[in-house]
Amino acid sequence: MPDLDLVQEELRELATPVVEAAGNPAEAFGVYVFTADQPESELARYVERTVFDETFGNPRELLDAEYLPYEESTVFYTVIDHRRRLPAGMMRIILPSARGLKTLQVIEDAWGVDIAAVLERTGLDWDENLAWDVTTLAVAGEYRGKSTDGLISLGLYQTLVRSALAGGARWHITILDMKPLELIQTFTHGAFFGFHGLEPRTYLDSPLSIPMYVDYEEWVPRILEADPATHDLLIRGIGIEPAMRPPSWAPLLRALGKEPAPPSIVTR
Repeated sequence: MPDLDLVQEELRELATPVVEAAGNPAEAFGVYVFTADQPESELARYVERTVFDETFGNPRELLDAEYLPYEESTVFYTVIDHRRRLPAGMMRIILPSARGLKTLQVIEDAWGVDIAAVLERTGLDWDENLAWDVTTLAVAGEYRGKSTDGLISLGLYQTLVRSALAGGARWHITILDMKPLELIQTFTHGAFFGFHGLEPRTYLDSPLSIPMYVDYEEWVPRILEADPATHDLLIRGIGIEPAMRPPSWAPLLRALGKEPAPPSIVTR
């Protein structure tokens, strides 16, 4: 498959300087943060395009139409396979900005409701400047299942939680396909809550999806009490570091207009 080989070589050309700049880490994988205007964001975009096309039949043109309006406030979390110098997984985050958050707009457009009324009914002390929007997560096919035992997704979830707390977020919002929702809820001890009055429906060729939110002020102390090991894994970053190099927060904090801070900013 020469076309695939060519694509992989192009991806390696992007990933290799990233890995070398990190000091050629000993860990098998690492998480890296790229803003949407960085050429390296193509590593994440490639995984996103490939997986969403395979899983939901979403072509590149559809993804561009959905997400390009939010490019200026977008960051990508990208897992890189250090040995192969290829992207293994990604997460797309939309940060607070004057453009707003995509999920809130989708609730109005696809669910056909007024978002202000939904937030009021849900009883949230809402401040959009403290909310992050998690719009996509994808793991490349060869890194799913037994090949990594969920390590890629776990690294992305850990990065999301720790970076949201480090960046001062109170909530994150997202639209979740119903198929993985039960598994995610079990693992996180029910971190996600639905918006009042919204039911699952078809969204971007997912048969059933639903908007959800996590309230970190509510969830962090609850998971510490319920499951200290998972708390340490997701919030303190303890547990997968021998295999997954954690990211530098500097690119993210710059995107937020904050001074870079050390990873130890998040503690018990």
